Amino acid sequence: MGKVGKFLLLAAFIAYPILLHVFILKDEVEMWQLMFVFAPLLIVAAWVLFRIAGKVWWPLLALAFLGAIYFIVTSDYGRIGLLAVNGLSHATLNLFLLWLFGRTLFRGREPLISQISRHINGELKPEVVDYTRKVTIAWCGYFAGQVTVSLLLYLFAPLSAWSFFINVLNLPLLILMFVAEKAYRTLRFPNHPKTSILKAIEVYSRDFAAPKKADSER
Repeated sequence: MGKVGKFLLLAAFIAYPILLHVFILKDEVEMWQLMFVFAPLLIVAAWVLFRIAGKVWWPLLALAFLGAIYFIVTSDYGRIGLLAVNGLSHATLNLFLLWLFGRTLFRGREPLISQISRHINGELKPEVVDYTRKVTIAWCGYFAGQVTVSLLLYLFAPLSAWSFFINVLNLPLLILMFVAEKAYRTLRFPNHPKTSILKAIEVYSRDFAAPKKADSER
């Protein structure tokens, strides 16, 4: 992918939650706007199911998702569905990440951030082991906080505040969390090898996610 393609992808990634927030605040949502919102979410969900299900089920799954999109955009419950999908997708993602990080904190397991750091930098010093465990706990707190604040805003605040939090603020808050943790880590461990988030994602995909996939195909 060239620079132009990467720029367009980044622009779409930034613009999508903002437009979604705008659509939620509208009294009436047009069909093309619903298609814009639901189609990407359902395509991602379909991709996940296609990866899990056998190929024989693909045509039926494709028809089911096409039917779901048609029903949502043509029914009288489009706006309700818009709110539901928006809120549930935000909550589901954060709860999944909370489970992914939190399950590694149980006795006898190595915290996820510790695993990634060890795979990147080799053997960890005791103070780094303690720190990476605390960072894993901090991320669990972040994901739990996202779900909790979203629920409280939905129940007690104007719809605009709830939508602004889960859509417009979602990416900036995530970036702020990364930047704050990296700044603190650099100050506390100035001689520790520097690690980028892209490198951490690459290591996790290669050394953790890939083996599980291979095992499931046996």
